[in-house]
Amino acid sequence: MADSQDNLTPAEQKKLAELEQQLGKEKTVKPSAKTTATQNTKSPEKPQTKSSAFATKSDSNSQPPLFKPNQKVKSNTGTLWFFTVINLLLIIAIIAAGYWAWLKWQSGVQQQTDVITNQQKILAEQKSAVEQQQAEIAQSIDSNQLAKDDLQQQNQALQNQIQSLLEEYQLLNAQVAVNQRNLADVSGRRPADWMLAEADYLVRMAGRKLWLEHDVKTATMMLQSADRRIQDLDDPSLLPIRALLAEDIQSLQQINQVSTSSIALALGAMMKQVDNLPLLFFKRPEAESSEKELSESIDDWRANLARNWQEFKDNFFSFKQVTTQIKPFMSEQQQWLSKEQLRFALMQAQIAALQEDSMLYQEFIQSAFGLVSEYFDPEKTQVIQFTQALAELKATDFARQYPEQFNASGLLKDVIEQRLDSRFVNGSN
Repeated sequence: MADSQDNLTPAEQKKLAELEQQLGKEKTVKPSAKTTATQNTKSPEKPQTKSSAFATKSDSNSQPPLFKPNQKVKSNTGTLWFFTVINLLLIIAIIAAGYWAWLKWQSGVQQQTDVITNQQKILAEQKSAVEQQQAEIAQSIDSNQLAKDDLQQQNQALQNQIQSLLEEYQLLNAQVAVNQRNLADVSGRRPADWMLAEADYLVRMAGRKLWLEHDVKTATMMLQSADRRIQDLDDPSLLPIRALLAEDIQSLQQINQVSTSSIALALGAMMKQVDNLPLLFFKRPEAESSEKELSESIDDWRANLARNWQEFKDNFFSFKQVTTQIKPFMSEQQQWLSKEQLRFALMQAQIAALQEDSMLYQEFIQSAFGLVSEYFDPEKTQVIQFTQALAELKATDFARQYPEQFNASGLLKDVIEQRLDSRFVNGSN
């Protein structure tokens, strides 16, 4: 006990002294210390403070050794500490359980929040998808309505077209029926009129070939074919038509048969040769050779000396009168211009030949002759041949005089009209 008192601080020792004084006063008041001990043992629920513990220690010093209060104080203090630790552990356990429960609750709330958020996102996506589908459906409905309107319009147009086609078909059927009746009538009465109509068609086509295309050969062949068609009819009443056809064929055969296309092709080939023609340049006149051979005889030394002296004078002093006309040298521009002028004249002659204008053709050929003789060298072979070709083309006469109309066409047309009129009159009767 003394050891425990030595370990106390001065403040604790002071408090212990005060407790001992209080206990001394209580002993005078209370009947005995036993009752106070029993009261202290009956009320274990009250927590024992450090002062009370010191009081019990002081009581134990004052009490007789038979009472032993230190054992009870130690047992109460151990119990108190035991229950305090138990309570502390329980509080810690409760706090830990509460924290764990709070964490679980928080995690559950977070999971629910996440689930709700995901569900909201899914619902928003589904809502947007539904709205997009509704918009697409509305758009498809509008497009279907437009397509329906277009189909209705097309259907109406097709119905109108079908109706018009049916009407045309009915008209064609009626016309075919009329034509069949007319054909049966014609085939039964005059089957050779078709050949006469074919001859009239050939005569009209021959006129188009002659006056529009100036194709005399084809027009002659068509007239001959028309004559053969009428000859196959073997109808004596058509002999005047054949006589007129023979006159027309003879008049076509009298037309100049020279091909203007051949002339145009020849002129085109000559235009390509213009660049190869040599031009006429200035030439220096050649001096006449007055040299004579020296004699080898010694006796002719005087004559040889005179000749040498004459040659010596001629080399230093020479006088010669030139009477020919000297032309200046041509520049590159003048050379190009002369060739282009010749080419242009040939091209104009070619156009005139294709248009069958003989007067213009002759003028342009003559112009080409003048250009060749003025700017090109007449002594070269190319220029000579070119000039000969131009002369041949100039001598070619392609002038044509076409008849204004065929003599047989009018009579042939009148015969066909008469037969048609007689056929309709007989049909009406």
